[in-house]
Amino acid sequence: MKKVLVVEDDNILAKAFHIALSTEGYDVQVAVDGEDAIKKLAQFKPDLILLDLIIPKKAGEEVLAEIKNDDNLKDIPVLVSTVKSDPGSISRCIALGARGYFIKAHYTLDDITSEVKKILTE
Repeated sequence: MKKVLVVEDDNILAKAFHIALSTEGYDVQVAVDGEDAIKKLAQFKPDLILLDLIIPKKAGEEVLAEIKNDDNLKDIPVLVSTVKSDPGSISRCIALGARGYFIKAHYTLDDITSEVKKILTE
């Protein structure tokens, strides 16, 4: 079973992601902040990370940079899911190695689930 780590501080959205991805057969864990995400990465060893950028304790971009600079984690695909729609945030995340960037107001859970499926079946 493929594993997905959802890094999201909004409880309602985190639960929605958890339900949608679990229904598709993924083993899903949720991290509520950047520090929690780093801890869970080592323990859970996900096949994909769904990362919010605006999270407590450690910003999402910082978490993304740590993932991509760690030889044990750098190959894990990361999808960014955030309200940040400025071109600078988008280009920084893509430059850091994010596989996709979803602006929360512009996508549905089905869009995310489809992208997760696509990446995990490559």
